[in-house]
Amino acid sequence: MTHTASTPPDLDGDGTIPRLDLTAQESAVLRDVAERLVDADPARPLDRQLDTIAVRAQELPVRVRTVLTRFRLTGQPYGGLLLSGLTLDPTLIGPTPTDQSNPPRSRELDCATALLLLIGSLLGSPFSSLTQQSGRLTGDMFPVPEHEHEKLGSSSTTMLHWHIEDAFHPHRADWLVLLGLRNHDDIATTFVPVTDLDLDPDIKRVLFEERFVILPDKSHSTTLRTPMTGNSDHHPSAETFERIIAATHRPRELAVLTGDPDAPFLCIDPPYMRRRLRDPEAERALDTLIDTIDRSLRDVVVAPGQALIVDNKRAVHGRRPFRARYDGTDRWLRRVKVTADLRPTEGRRFGPHGRALV
Repeated sequence: MTHTASTPPDLDGDGTIPRLDLTAQESAVLRDVAERLVDADPARPLDRQLDTIAVRAQELPVRVRTVLTRFRLTGQPYGGLLLSGLTLDPTLIGPTPTDQSNPPRSRELDCATALLLLIGSLLGSPFSSLTQQSGRLTGDMFPVPEHEHEKLGSSSTTMLHWHIEDAFHPHRADWLVLLGLRNHDDIATTFVPVTDLDLDPDIKRVLFEERFVILPDKSHSTTLRTPMTGNSDHHPSAETFERIIAATHRPRELAVLTGDPDAPFLCIDPPYMRRRLRDPEAERALDTLIDTIDRSLRDVVVAPGQALIVDNKRAVHGRRPFRARYDGTDRWLRRVKVTADLRPTEGRRFGPHGRALV
């Protein structure tokens, strides 16, 4: 399956991931559009301006629009890219939080959010999950003391195992945009595109068959309903948690690979997959794929002012372990999920912004 392709025009790279380095002028234009969004109506949250943000995204520099449009339409560069040179001041964002129930606020953080949503809106439609962080449109990834050893993005001392985001969900994101706000310790995000994986044809054939099971991950679990989402049994998300319980106890079998055999879509989340399937051929194929990904992982350090754009259908991502300090200086990324098409989720989106998916 290994797919060799030259780095597309306008992109640089060191062999780890293709990178678009913004010029000073391009960065200034992005920052100006973001600031105008933030300052036009300070009392109106950015997640209530998604239609305006989608229109304003067309004011971004033509080179940025060209690269991201090509990425959206063709999938190339396969797996993802790093957008570098965004104008952000980490000293004005505020300290890294340690509690996900109380979202931080600052004008600089609002500008960062505007940049994130502008980039996401060039790819598709930003959305969230009602069962995560109270359905907030943008999610924060920083270490939480109680989650140090958990299989969550808020863990630290344990490795966040590589995965496809929300692999269990039929309406999982097409893309993820991870914006670096703080990363003093150069903690790496792990990443590998499916086109890097060299798999035997017989293994691929099995992976294309509906013989595998993925369960909901812990970030959507009922045990985190109140502490992570603030939602109770009377909240609209209660129906969602019931669906998640059903998916846990009555999961459907699915294929790990689908689509184009040369650049397939990938659906995998090993910590939440059944490894003993009473199907030796499927078990061997899955074990081989997991071992191949383990050997192929790349480390990408997302620095402040960089946005890692991941094709969530063609690349896995995770995070290396680290020791958190909880002193306001820990690694902090802000993330948004993006879908190519909102229409299939009509009637399943809630929240004040209308984009929190159940």
